[in-house]
Amino acid sequence: MRRLLPAGINLADLPLAWLQLKRQPIRYLVAVTGIGFAALLMYMQLGFQSGLLNSATTFYEALDTDLILISPGTLNSGNFQQFPQSLLYNALGVEGVKQVIPIYVANVNAQRLGGVKPTSLRLIGFDPATNVLKLPEVTAQLDKLRIPNYVLFDARGNRNTGPVAPAVKRNGYQEMLLSDFSKTFRIVGLFKLGSIFAADSNLISSDSTAINLAYRQINAGEISLGAVRLSDPSQVPRVQEFLRQRYGRELQVLTKAELISQERNYWNTSSSFGIIFGFGTIMGILVGGVVVYQVLYTDVTDHLKEYATLKAMGFSDTFLLVIVVQEAIILAVSAFIPATLASAALYAFLTSASGIRIEMSSDKILLVGSLTLGVCAASSAIAIRKLADADPASVF
Repeated sequence: MRRLLPAGINLADLPLAWLQLKRQPIRYLVAVTGIGFAALLMYMQLGFQSGLLNSATTFYEALDTDLILISPGTLNSGNFQQFPQSLLYNALGVEGVKQVIPIYVANVNAQRLGGVKPTSLRLIGFDPATNVLKLPEVTAQLDKLRIPNYVLFDARGNRNTGPVAPAVKRNGYQEMLLSDFSKTFRIVGLFKLGSIFAADSNLISSDSTAINLAYRQINAGEISLGAVRLSDPSQVPRVQEFLRQRYGRELQVLTKAELISQERNYWNTSSSFGIIFGFGTIMGILVGGVVVYQVLYTDVTDHLKEYATLKAMGFSDTFLLVIVVQEAIILAVSAFIPATLASAALYAFLTSASGIRIEMSSDKILLVGSLTLGVCAASSAIAIRKLADADPASVF
């Protein structure tokens, strides 16, 4: 059977899939909008998840230490369980341990500048003489923290903190008041770290200031976590194993990478957030699949006579299936590109508004692109079963 049109053009060379889609532009745009919304939904769920993980681990990533000691009761960075400071100093007797640094972490509520609603701030305190954070802006301002009740403010905090950062830039400092009116403190500098889900922004202070401001949360003689620096970083495995045997179940002895991995695993598997974000991604896949299936099924039904004619001309079922699959791919690509651009814009807006870093990454693009193409291909595989009805003898 010949497959040439009168003009000598091979029918397989014609963009039949595109011609069929653009023949009904309204249906095509509705389909692209539906699939794009599904891709956008997947992007946002993945963005929220990565934002949560970034906010939970940013503090750990900034730590300048070889090993970290935390209480076994500490499940996540939003709720540290304290342990006796004396346990940390026991590590000084271990061969290879150069320095130990007590760190205090607590949440305090302060009166929001320009309003009466309190704002939640995560307070991180340590001895300014032994800087434990790899943040150049903090390192350059450590001397300021030696003065009691002087703190640094995280300029990447969300908008709930009010105009604190602009006020510090304008005046050089800003007086603040705890929400219970019990204590005041002065912000004398800025740094950039990023807010967390449990607080609107971060404060960095000396250990004595942290104990003074968070006196209701920090028990005397107890700390939130301890940093352990070694004289030779290559000895980390040996010292870590020795400290684990020494502390037993009293403390966890982790490298920074292990602590970050443990934190991510908690939010992904043990908290409700991981389940919610995962379910949202699945819903996006289902929405996209239903839209594509409905469009392709309707298209096949509307053009059943045309497909039957092609069969009568000698075109195989495979050829017809390829047309439907091509339509699915065109729909996927047409929806994926604007969804990616819109998601990148939303990521930037949410990062600015919340202070939580949400970034468009190649991993997200690859994952959402693969899911979009996959669900479109799967939907086309279901829809093409209707082609079995394209029998020339029964249609005409």
